[in-house]
Amino acid sequence: MTEGADPRVRRYRPGDGPAVRAVHERALREAGTDPDDVPGNDDLRRIERAYLDSGGEFLVVDLGTSGASEVVATGGYKPAEGEGGTETVELFRMAVAPEHQGEGYGGRVLSALERRAKESGFERAVLSTAARQGSAGFYAAHGYRETGRERYGAYELVRFEKRL
Repeated sequence: MTEGADPRVRRYRPGDGPAVRAVHERALREAGTDPDDVPGNDDLRRIERAYLDSGGEFLVVDLGTSGASEVVATGGYKPAEGEGGTETVELFRMAVAPEHQGEGYGGRVLSALERRAKESGFERAVLSTAARQGSAGFYAAHGYRETGRERYGAYELVRFEKRL
């Protein structure tokens, strides 16, 4: 972790939008993915509506001090459509700024999302990630099991699930 930083996992605030998009884009580029190739990124320009107003959640890790924000990790969930009814959430936009990867921030966001989903009555979490991003090991280490793979254009997507 960054020296002197007091990482807080907190709910997204409207002023976080540019920082959230920057973390997401930098993390994708670091993993060899062009952010413009990823479908559906428009949710990052309307987080309140896409996540918070739909019964979901969106969290950030904030290292900021003295009232200044420094977003270094992100993640959200929405109730899943067609994934087992009302008991399932789908995770999206899990990302950690490249210079902070390996410091535990992704795990903190993931654990907080799972806890909040469970407290809201959800029983299962699902997600998809591009195989080239190398995050399959991260999810497996946090109790997710692979449920399948599929092709989407040039990408191989890996599907995961976990009972909460």
